[in-house]
Amino acid sequence: MPGEDYRPFRDIRDIEDLLLLRERPGGAAARAALPEGAYYPEICAWVTLPGGTDIFPAGGRTLLHATHADGRGWRLLLTEHGYLRFEAEGEDGPAGDSGVPVHAALDAAQDMRLGLSIGNYGWSLRGTVYAAEASSAGRVRLLAGPAEGALSAIGGLHQGLGRELAEALPVDLAPVPETLEVTEGAIEVVAYNAQEADRIVSGPGRPAWELLPIIPGGSSFGPRWIDDRTVEVFSRPEFTRTCSYWIFLRVEDLEPMPERLLVRTTWRGGANMTPTFFASHDRQEWRRVAPLRVHMGPDRTDWAAEFDARELAGCFLASAPVFGDEERAALLAWAAAQPHTSVREIGRSVEGRPLHCIRVGAREDGAAPHAVAIICGQHSPLEIMTAHVIEPMIRRLLERPELLEACSFWFVPTVNVDCAHYGGNGLNAARRNLNRHWFTDIQPETACVIEMLEGVLAAGQRIDLGIDMHAGGIFRNHVLMHMGASDEVAIGEEAAAAEETWRDLLERHAGLRRADGQALAQQKLRASDWLHQVAGATGFCLELSSCSFFDPREGRTREFSQEAFEVLAEGIVAACEERFVG
Repeated sequence: MPGEDYRPFRDIRDIEDLLLLRERPGGAAARAALPEGAYYPEICAWVTLPGGTDIFPAGGRTLLHATHADGRGWRLLLTEHGYLRFEAEGEDGPAGDSGVPVHAALDAAQDMRLGLSIGNYGWSLRGTVYAAEASSAGRVRLLAGPAEGALSAIGGLHQGLGRELAEALPVDLAPVPETLEVTEGAIEVVAYNAQEADRIVSGPGRPAWELLPIIPGGSSFGPRWIDDRTVEVFSRPEFTRTCSYWIFLRVEDLEPMPERLLVRTTWRGGANMTPTFFASHDRQEWRRVAPLRVHMGPDRTDWAAEFDARELAGCFLASAPVFGDEERAALLAWAAAQPHTSVREIGRSVEGRPLHCIRVGAREDGAAPHAVAIICGQHSPLEIMTAHVIEPMIRRLLERPELLEACSFWFVPTVNVDCAHYGGNGLNAARRNLNRHWFTDIQPETACVIEMLEGVLAAGQRIDLGIDMHAGGIFRNHVLMHMGASDEVAIGEEAAAAEETWRDLLERHAGLRRADGQALAQQKLRASDWLHQVAGATGFCLELSSCSFFDPREGRTREFSQEAFEVLAEGIVAACEERFVG
């Protein structure tokens, strides 16, 4: 059993920090209670059986029976033909056999391990309005291997991205049970609060923390030397899954340096997350770096990249130019010292971290005829990078006194401050998607941003333009998502005309082309919904690409670099100047 210092996701350094259960049943069937500390909707569990065990039991044999009082349980069975079989409880529960029998993967005359791993992201989001969005992240893997050594995946069930399978995992399937009933004759039962078996059993290796130390908001987890020239590292667990697309490491300059750095992660969420990497010596200037080699699994997961570690010595390596606690503090301090600019705390996160807004405007009370709201960082650290647009925008605004008389600008640098602090993938510390809770189940972070915007309206200002900024890796240029009508919400003629005007201005000045954009149907979920339906603004959701952007100055698509933030900042300010000053 894990020690008293087991704290989910907060101090995860080694795989043993995720250990849930390790027991020796002692020859008889045993019912083991799992600790309540499991935080992720994932489990990897197996039983060790003695060599010579009958792998063709008449009528089959239950190896593990998992039960949960509030959710659907599951069973791992060994069939009479020697296959592993997964069955979710209930008549409509998914079930499936391994692709090959266990004796195709191991020597059954020796002690052997038979098990499975389950990840059911939907379980953690059950009861929320966006639980269905998690349906692409369900997976069961059936595992077999010798008592000592690597486990092999010999089959399983998964939901491929962009397609529906008949064997989809139901939201009420509890991956981490309250109790596990273990087969009679098991030598040992082991369970970890992780889905990826490779994190747990993938061969020997000595720790490599001296090369990849943990850094605040970082992602290094269990780095190890796997041979004399290679260091391997997994992405650090995030709030609700042990897989993560956020990479943020510091590579120390050692002697000797390894030749290869293998960065293993799991790429989730469809084609809007990052396969791109950036390096920096100081966290201020970032340059694009290309891996020596990459790997992507057949269902666009299991993303891994290999780098020449010697070229990264003394650098930070990240999935995007980092905007973490350190960068936010520097921005707030800089902004507070600028003319016509004020900074104030507007509320606290689930874990008590402060959220701030920055106001820029020539009038002391901020009550100019018009207002523009820019909201950044509702999700992951990758998306939190959008706050890099704020400083260049303010610099340009301060050069335009007429614009500051006509309009005040309100910036929220980071909404999901807890997620930024830990390096999570997108939910807040209460496991909520902040951009789905602007109307119901309003979270502390969202509530304080709403209160700030309501204060702008109460001061008599009209919020003409609101931009909710997000980011993803492989968008084909920045994607401006404009307001689309839905069965629930119509777009009136006046609002549609204002939207078309803004789309024209942003395309011409900022390179946010209609050809790259798309409509986002109005609902009662997101910031852009609230900006339009409550504040009466033209509300856009802007997804920045960390791969490419259209440069309006050159009239062509370019590879993403830090310059993209400057181009976007100049373009948004120029669009506002034409709209409000003429």
